[in-house]
Amino acid sequence: MVAERAPAGALGVDAEIYDADLYDACNHRGDDLPFYLACARAARGPVLELCCGSGRLTIPLARAGIDITGLDFTPAMLGRARRKARQAGLSLRLVRGDMRRASLGRRFKLVFIPFNSLQNTYAIRDVERVLANVRRHLAPGGRFVFDVFNPSLDYIVKAQRRAQRGRLAFRLPDGRRVSIDEHYRYDAARQTGRVTWVHHVGGRTFSARLDMRCFFPLEMDALLRYNGFRVLKKYGSFRREPFRSESAKQVYICRAAP
Repeated sequence: MVAERAPAGALGVDAEIYDADLYDACNHRGDDLPFYLACARAARGPVLELCCGSGRLTIPLARAGIDITGLDFTPAMLGRARRKARQAGLSLRLVRGDMRRASLGRRFKLVFIPFNSLQNTYAIRDVERVLANVRRHLAPGGRFVFDVFNPSLDYIVKAQRRAQRGRLAFRLPDGRRVSIDEHYRYDAARQTGRVTWVHHVGGRTFSARLDMRCFFPLEMDALLRYNGFRVLKKYGSFRREPFRSESAKQVYICRAAP
């Protein structure tokens, strides 16, 4: 992930997206937690979460007794995760690193990338580097689990036609009011959707963009196959519903191919 403002025209994620207060206020959903907790318990061994962010999943998994290590590229997110761990009385290994190349010196029974985070990897070569590094960190018989959106052409067309004013509205713990407008543009050549959020925080207004690489279903299947993974299960939701054309998500459970 990119944690600083990228040059105009480049793909990336602006630093404002990683403001820990705003991030936690916008991302308190938990529908994926039971799924990843079940995967971690089934692994019966150490777990590695890539792109752990502020610990939204890491902390509750650790509280449930999972031997989990979290890795993220962004200091602000890791700082918030460490604070949450201290407040919960947890001794937790949190590492700053790039999931394309970080080396943690151990192998894990489960490696997972939650919350569409693989979609912040844009070039095919970088996706392949991530997959190769996952393989290096998997213990024999281990599982690789991740989720990405299932791209919707209908959504892409409709989202580009209208801005969503007041897409989110809430108060921060310090009392500041926040309202966020959303604009969306799709770059077909780079297969990337750009979400631009205009934040109104207290008396301050600023914009931040989040570029998300779209992985179409057969493309994702092929990337996994040709980078040494066998897909064991593919679901359309965290409730383990079968994957269908109308599914909002692609949820993969994989293992390294022999």
